[in-house]
Amino acid sequence: MKKLSIAILGLAAFLGTTAHAAEINVTKTGTATISGAKVMQIVGNTFFTRLYWGDSFARFTVRANTDTKFFRATGEATTIAEISEGDILDATGILEPQSSSLTMNAATIKNSSVLKEQAALSGTVISVDTSDARQFLLSSKDRGVVMVNTASTTQFIKGSRAIDLDHVRAGDRITKVIGDYDLAAKKIAARTVLVYIDSNIFKPRNFTGKLVEAPSSPDATILKITINKTTYTVNLDPKVLILNNKKNPTTLQRFVIGDTIRFYGAIREVDDPIIDAEVVRNLNL
Repeated sequence: MKKLSIAILGLAAFLGTTAHAAEINVTKTGTATISGAKVMQIVGNTFFTRLYWGDSFARFTVRANTDTKFFRATGEATTIAEISEGDILDATGILEPQSSSLTMNAATIKNSSVLKEQAALSGTVISVDTSDARQFLLSSKDRGVVMVNTASTTQFIKGSRAIDLDHVRAGDRITKVIGDYDLAAKKIAARTVLVYIDSNIFKPRNFTGKLVEAPSSPDATILKITINKTTYTVNLDPKVLILNNKKNPTTLQRFVIGDTIRFYGAIREVDDPIIDAEVVRNLNL
């Protein structure tokens, strides 16, 4: 093995005269390190690579196994699935004994071509593309404008409910996007997207608006009331109190379109404007 070590180092020294980044080092015990190995072909867990020095190259085979640890250029752990033909690898391991070619059983493999890292971004949505691309543009606080790519597995959360990309709008505040951030492309493959919403909106409170649709019957359970140009469906609680202006009991039969209605209730956490009312008071009675 000592002679093989000397031969390899001699080859590296000779080819280094035309050289750039590729390197190979082997100890007398067969422990090897390589850097700048370009993946030419992948067969299962075996990578057929070349170490280039200018126009010259040496072929080198890198074999992974169940104990091999994989890393990105950023130092983060990854998997073999993230290695593609054309990628540049750095590896450590042991040369395969009695092999007729340079073959390493790898302990570690770093993919220098994968400039990704786990990231959590926040910011404001600039635009949304709900076509097959399924992505949105984010103006982030830390990294500027970033493209957020989503998939069918991406989890969207807004308040206490799950949504999807179709419910994200330009101008929405994103409290957190978690995923793999590509430093070169300025893109993030999102696993989780948290959309900000003010939880105070859903707390019970008083509302005042105009009745735009008369109750369908004395036992109606729904009113249509417009508040600030938005028409709400007001669901009446089974135990709802129906009161007049003096807070005395009255009936829905006396309600007419145009009446000013004050009521107490809570907006639902849904896309449609719905309020569940506990007390309804007609200020025109």
